Amino acid sequence: MKELIKTKVDEMLELYLKIEKQFRWQHNLSKHFAALIYTQKNRAFEKEKIDEVMKEIKDNTGIFSPYRGNSVFILAMLLCSEYDNPKEKFLKMLDYHEKLKSAGFKNSTYLPIANYALLITCEEREVENRVKRAYEIYKEMRNNHPWITSGDDYPLTILLAGFNNSIDTIEEYYKGLNDLGFSKGNGLQLLSHILSFSNEGKEIVIKRCKSIYEKLKDNKLKLYSSFYSAIGIIALLSDENDEIIKELIDAAKYLNGLKKYKWLGKGMNILIASAIVSNAYISEQKEKNNLIEATIGVSIEALIAAQTPAVIAGATAAAAAAAT
Repeated sequence: MKELIKTKVDEMLELYLKIEKQFRWQHNLSKHFAALIYTQKNRAFEKEKIDEVMKEIKDNTGIFSPYRGNSVFILAMLLCSEYDNPKEKFLKMLDYHEKLKSAGFKNSTYLPIANYALLITCEEREVENRVKRAYEIYKEMRNNHPWITSGDDYPLTILLAGFNNSIDTIEEYYKGLNDLGFSKGNGLQLLSHILSFSNEGKEIVIKRCKSIYEKLKDNKLKLYSSFYSAIGIIALLSDENDEIIKELIDAAKYLNGLKKYKWLGKGMNILIASAIVSNAYISEQKEKNNLIEATIGVSIEALIAAQTPAVIAGATAAAAAAAT
């Protein structure tokens, strides 16, 4: 494993331990996500600043708002990690929220993340067009896959709308991946979304995904469908990615060996490792291809942000079932 990647993992663990003490009542997975994002962005973690933004969010939303609950910490953390004026940016998000609702998006735990994706990827003058296009994409997705398309697809529709990605392209990836043994479902749909950002031939990218999956499996890192997105993140990076896959495997194994990360499970650790490895690769390629940096970098953040509430919900449900 490259020293840079190991250093990033170690920095992330150190920051997590700090956040764990400062935000005892927040869900552990949210705190892991915060540690990842701040480490990736090389930003100083300021508890007071996040507390102020959390208060701002609560003061400007109702008790049943999707911006409350677990979302309030995640959103405050994202805003503080990205902007010097996070309170002003949240007020702008409230305006964007009305536009999202007017277009047809429903209240959901994923809507704040979709709104954040809109904030960081779209110029203000283009917001209404982006939102309308995003909801059109969402409706097409529901027509194609009514049983698996729901609020967790909101963030990616915002990104897809910004890059004029075709639903037909997504469907071709979905079918091609399924033909190679990937399980149908929401995880495969998400992977198909990610791959639609690629400019390479579909067959090449699909076969690369299969190769990545098999190499992970050969290293006792079998990936279940919930975390297929990790494969997509790595598959977008390079057509000669044996070294990248090795770094992914080494980073995932290293995370699995850390006491504070072992409980997350191999799937989440592979996803975290894919974010760290891809960020290191993107940094190296920054001067060569800024489009890749912008597209993948934002997608990774939105992806992991979107999956965090889902995993929290699953963990909570499992705990409740075990208690009974």
